[in-house]
Amino acid sequence: MKTALEIVMALVAVGVILAILFMEPKGSGLGAISGSATVFHARKTKDVLLDRLAIVLSVAFVVLSLVLVVFKF
Repeated sequence: MKTALEIVMALVAVGVILAILFMEPKGSGLGAISGSATVFHARKTKDVLLDRLAIVLSVAFVVLSLVLVVFKF
């Protein structure tokens, strides 16, 4: 059981990393100081999907971490 949860946790971690790496840059940062950032723009479907996927996988990672620590499988 412990091994299966650890494998699932590793896959979720890789999924979070990939979801974050495939996201488009937001365009803000130091460019926002001079006013060159594009704040108002329509978000693409891919961006919305990757944002939600990253959030869901991050929550799953935290829950799996807590399950492995609390129940000490």
